Amino acid sequence: MMKSLKYIFSCLFLAAMVLVPGASAAGIPGDLDGDTTVSDEELSQAIIPYMEASYLDLDTESLDRESLSLAAHNCIRIPYGKVIIPVSSAGDLMQGNILKKGGAPTGSLMYEGLITRNSYEGVYDCWLAEDWDVSDDATVWTFYLPEDATWHDGVPVTSEDIQFTHDYIKSKKLWISSVLMAVDHVECPDEHTVEYHLKEPYLMFGDKISHCPGICVIPKHIWADVDDPDHWQDNKFIGCGPFIFKNRVSDQSMLLQANCDYHGNVPYVNNVVLTVIPDMGSRILAFKSGEVDVVGDLDAATATDLAGEEDINVYSIPDTRGIELSYNTLTYPANITGFRQAMCHAVDRDTIINLVFGGYATPTTTTFLMPGVAHDYVNPEIPPYDYDIDKAAAMLKEAGFDDIDDDGILEGPDGNDLSLTFLIWSSGNEARIAEVLKNDWKNLGIDLEIKQIDSSQWQKEVHNYPMFFSGMPYLMHDDPEDMTHFGSNEFFGKPNWYDYSNPEFDRLISDLRSTADDSERKEIGYQMQEIFAKDVPCVPICSIDSIVAYRSDRFTGWESVNPMYWNVVDIKQLSNIKPVSPVKKEK
Repeated sequence: MMKSLKYIFSCLFLAAMVLVPGASAAGIPGDLDGDTTVSDEELSQAIIPYMEASYLDLDTESLDRESLSLAAHNCIRIPYGKVIIPVSSAGDLMQGNILKKGGAPTGSLMYEGLITRNSYEGVYDCWLAEDWDVSDDATVWTFYLPEDATWHDGVPVTSEDIQFTHDYIKSKKLWISSVLMAVDHVECPDEHTVEYHLKEPYLMFGDKISHCPGICVIPKHIWADVDDPDHWQDNKFIGCGPFIFKNRVSDQSMLLQANCDYHGNVPYVNNVVLTVIPDMGSRILAFKSGEVDVVGDLDAATATDLAGEEDINVYSIPDTRGIELSYNTLTYPANITGFRQAMCHAVDRDTIINLVFGGYATPTTTTFLMPGVAHDYVNPEIPPYDYDIDKAAAMLKEAGFDDIDDDGILEGPDGNDLSLTFLIWSSGNEARIAEVLKNDWKNLGIDLEIKQIDSSQWQKEVHNYPMFFSGMPYLMHDDPEDMTHFGSNEFFGKPNWYDYSNPEFDRLISDLRSTADDSERKEIGYQMQEIFAKDVPCVPICSIDSIVAYRSDRFTGWESVNPMYWNVVDIKQLSNIKPVSPVKKEK
């Protein structure tokens, strides 16, 4: 009976093509228990009063026509409505092709990898694969594909597509081929089963193919004819994800549409529009006026201002990026271990968090991994880097830095005044953090100059200076594998960004990658952190939140799921948001 009611009403609301503004109600129309989903029972309770009021002329309180249509769309999960999201540049739109773009975050709306990392819960989630298993020695990874998965052009997705993706990326020597270095070959036992055979045990293979940058699956029937992926311009972007590419207007905007044949949960929202608005101030104005429905990467002051506006909700995505004070360990005075150790205690994290980030951050006093996403991979036995200027001063003196001539400036082991230059390429948070450090370090007797240059020049000059700021997304702080970036030649076969080298640390990297036992991985990770605590190639400062504001009169569901990445152009959030009003309000 209920299926019949749903079918009858689906015809009713599909016939109501012309929508006019109805009475505004809080939350999703028809959602009686507040779970943002209209159940069969809730829909039936909404239909009957509507029928009584509309066709029997009874004085019955009911939803209006448009709100009832929205309730039915929600219940039957037929995509509805359009969400408009501002992005900062044309680079946030699809350019060239998916392999050139790298797959994240925009590409992940249309293309899928096999699995995805859920760092907030410390697990992996199914994506294209509906299940997978790993051999006892971690050398064979088997993934099982859903039988109903199809590409956006209707061609079935098979294991041959996954095998082809691997072979193609390697044969074309694409930049992401480094992700697949551990793979010897790929086999396809049947159309919906694929096996990755690795050269040696590697428990973190799932991590490699799921993020940073991960590997998205491409359709063999299209890419087999692409000889030069570096220069091929894709105009269709055929993937197998929950959204389909519809069109792009030059460097201005891009339109995506829900994939109603998606093998997983079909999105609630029908259209996603990404529109380029380079200036943050202009994005805020567009958001306030209702031209766009959500805006991310807010600073604390703007978030506070928006929180007082009608129909606007503000929330934060925790631990999206780690901020570190990093050292060039071959450059004086950062080449002196005692100096690096002392400066660990000269970072006032609480002041930085409150003054720079408005409280939207968490102090990171561990060696590198972020507790909020790395969980029990963080070594609990390593004492925190506490803020203690007196301790820092004593350690500096022990390392050979002392104010011999009583002029308020330390002299170093080289006999010269300790004068440092901090190279930054942003006038935003980095500059404000540097100012906090400058004030504190002045009390230590360190003369700190802050030099701002453009980003391209920063890349060329940064290694001429002893210190720099680094900020990497949480996906690079959630597992001991992420510490391998500090290996002697881990930057695509070249020295790492820190010029850090420790043979014992390199040996532990090799041990970490060769074990098939997770408890051993954890213990090796603990040992790596112990070395970090002594050598200090970088000083973690804090993990920052990403602040988001959305129009509560348009959509709900933004904050009820943790994103796959760290902003609002995110597949998990865009698959979860639900319209709460039948039409956009006129502002």
